[in-house]
Amino acid sequence: MTDVYASHVDRECPHADACTPVDEYLRLHPGARFVADSSGATRIFAGHRGTVLGALSSGLTAALELLAAQSVDTDALLEVVRSQEGEPAVLQLPPLLRRLRAGGWLSVTMKTNGTPLLTFRPLGPVGPPVLVSTGDVADLRLSRFAVLRAEGSGMVLESPLAHVAVEVHDPVLVGLLAAMSAQPSSRAAPHGSAGARSYPVEWPEAVPAMLRALARHGLLVPRDNSVERELRFAQWSPHELWFHSRTRIGRHDLPYGGTYPGRGTGDPLPAVRPPFDGPTVKLPRADLEALRRNDPPLTEVLEDRQSLRLHHDAAPLTVTQLGEFLYRSARNRGRSSGGPQEVGNRPYPSGGGAYELEIYPLINQAEGLEPGLYHYDPEEHRLQLLAAPGPALTRLTQMSRMSAGMSSPPQVTLLVTARFGRVMWKYSTMGYALVLKHVGVLYQVMYSVATAMGLAGCGLGGGDSDAFAAASGLSWETESTVGEFLLGSRGTDSEDGFSA
Repeated sequence: MTDVYASHVDRECPHADACTPVDEYLRLHPGARFVADSSGATRIFAGHRGTVLGALSSGLTAALELLAAQSVDTDALLEVVRSQEGEPAVLQLPPLLRRLRAGGWLSVTMKTNGTPLLTFRPLGPVGPPVLVSTGDVADLRLSRFAVLRAEGSGMVLESPLAHVAVEVHDPVLVGLLAAMSAQPSSRAAPHGSAGARSYPVEWPEAVPAMLRALARHGLLVPRDNSVERELRFAQWSPHELWFHSRTRIGRHDLPYGGTYPGRGTGDPLPAVRPPFDGPTVKLPRADLEALRRNDPPLTEVLEDRQSLRLHHDAAPLTVTQLGEFLYRSARNRGRSSGGPQEVGNRPYPSGGGAYELEIYPLINQAEGLEPGLYHYDPEEHRLQLLAAPGPALTRLTQMSRMSAGMSSPPQVTLLVTARFGRVMWKYSTMGYALVLKHVGVLYQVMYSVATAMGLAGCGLGGGDSDAFAAASGLSWETESTVGEFLLGSRGTDSEDGFSA
């Protein structure tokens, strides 16, 4: 058997006795397509990547068509080329297969006695594995970055450090992988009768070859793996590294970008959230022409910006100041048809005009406003009361106070939520990353406006989304908090002793 998913198809397996029962079947990546252009050159592409294979002979074209249609072994491919062009033409096949493998165009299935065990599906061009093990297969465990998840009717093993996704065709293998991580290495002998009894599978002779293939891609690592303890890996939690890899192009084969995956599942959400039923408070609007004349210069605002965590409670924020702040930073300036989805227009940028972010002021102390949880209507420039003070609001307030390290509750916490459907309806894979980018640009606008107005502003790094769901009654998976920004009045050094 050839080395599974090696960059050269003729590389020999280092353990011939263990590899003999396993056969290798090839198939074009399920997302790949190929066409011949006007010059006769064959182009192959999938998603955001592609390459030119050049002019292919009739035999190689027939082999490529067979690879696209079904999973086949090398002998079947050789026979297709031979039948088309004769024996001398078969020498052209290995270079083509090597090129397809290196470019990440071929899936490789390991079979034993005709039964598929694992399929290695490329996620991009073949690169050197980051975590690799060449030691004893008896001393392997799953990498802490590896994730086994359901896909369709089967299971897929993946890692953000691997350039392949592995389809696990037999559920018994799932138990084997779990057992390897739980049991002492002495119980996982790779060969012989003892080894055969240790593997909870029907084909123990094939197991070492599969484990070595998984280890070559960093999905399995030695139990005492010093590489994972290096800073470049130790600094990452598994979910953060997964998030980084899956929201960028290159390490996954998922649909990406503005593909409108929500089409057919429901209507797109409007650019402005429908109003709530609670009592409303009309907010004063800012005089933009006066601000254009009298506002401090941009450089002054940027240079003076600070995160201010102490509020001047003897002279708290007023409803007029809150109204101006929200008008300048978050009002809706208009909406229009943006093709399949309505788009908005607010003072900060938003990918695709989604403007999925909503602001829920949690008022603890503000002149002219009763304490409670409100929603800011960016089109009508008003507040709508959602909840009066109670345990859920106290929990939210205390979370903000503790996150900021404040000795007293903040005057106002601006809870920033995302209506996820505004983004997810249009964007595949990158949607949540885009939401967080929007939170960042909104924070910058809020900081700048607070500085220009002489207010104390401070963005927080985290919050309690479950507490917000309990207080608002909104579905956690439909609309949830993704950011928190504190706002209050700012005293002088002598009055309040505020600090950054």
